[in-house]
Amino acid sequence: MSTPEGAILVYWKEHREQFRQSEMQRSTLTNFLLVVTAGLSALIVQQRFSMRVIPLAIFILLLGAYGALAVAKYYERAEYHLSQARALTATLVSLGTLGPESQLDEQRAVHYRKFPRLHRLRLHHLWVCLHLGVATYGLALLVICITSL
Repeated sequence: MSTPEGAILVYWKEHREQFRQSEMQRSTLTNFLLVVTAGLSALIVQQRFSMRVIPLAIFILLLGAYGALAVAKYYERAEYHLSQARALTATLVSLGTLGPESQLDEQRAVHYRKFPRLHRLRLHHLWVCLHLGVATYGLALLVICITSL
């Protein structure tokens, strides 16, 4: 393999690793926030939605909002690294290092036919909605605490 192709492959690999890291960080953050939310929810229920747990309900609401913002940012970073890797893939195709781009397009078309609806659904929307759901849950807990006084 010539030096320019090798350098492009190394750069491509770096962007793919950064993409994976963003995805892993998003997953880890989500798991952490869900565990904290579950624990705080148990405490709120144990305290029977008393006035003392209103700050915890507000905290859950804020955790959900922070989570939505953070996973949106992780998506932005992942998308950046993926777009860079795609550009490098195109370069490798044009250099002849990879097979023709038509093969990649063919496989993409097969995938889209296999999953006609799901391929349109953006995964980052699901992640953001999950965190917005946590924020809504925190709001619901807050309302319950306030109305049960």
